[in-house]
Amino acid sequence: DDAGDQGSGGQNGGGGGGSSSCGLAALGDPTQPIELQVTARGADLVSEEIGEGAQVPMILPPQGGRVMFIGARATNIEPCAVEISGTLRDLSNGEVRVDGRKMNLKATGDGWGTSTDTDISTFAMIPTCPNQWAATDVFGTTFELELTLTAKNGQKASKKMSIVPVCGEPANEAECKCQCTKGYTLGKTCN
Repeated sequence: DDAGDQGSGGQNGGGGGGSSSCGLAALGDPTQPIELQVTARGADLVSEEIGEGAQVPMILPPQGGRVMFIGARATNIEPCAVEISGTLRDLSNGEVRVDGRKMNLKATGDGWGTSTDTDISTFAMIPTCPNQWAATDVFGTTFELELTLTAKNGQKASKKMSIVPVCGEPANEAECKCQCTKGYTLGKTCN
């Protein structure tokens, strides 16, 4: 069953020809391996590519707590009903936090498609805090991030990297650091 039209705005990605089941043109050449770049959406609602050692903002989502909005930029893929899955692993105790969903990549006109900055449902929203899972403070500590994209035809691409979560909203930094501290307990007052 196809994902809705989330993230499906934009024009033909070019270079791919053909049309997939949701009416969006293929991005690049789907007969080639998927090329994947990892992005993170900040408090300014703009995504930026991230790489090894990047500081990744933790943001207050609509449901509360803190999450990292991890997105994708990809080519050589059918853009419809793509499964995006993000995993954050504590390197000291092996504990993980995961989020995944189906979404449509938004064509950027150059043969690539992306998560859509204005649509949080096109991102893996990896829950980081309240911190009742990590052996350390979540902020300022190195964790392993893995992002996997799976096309409807089963083709996959994955990237792993070490990243450092940071409190990404200056106005909420004290509450973020409180909730993301090692040993935080639910109901603790954060001033």
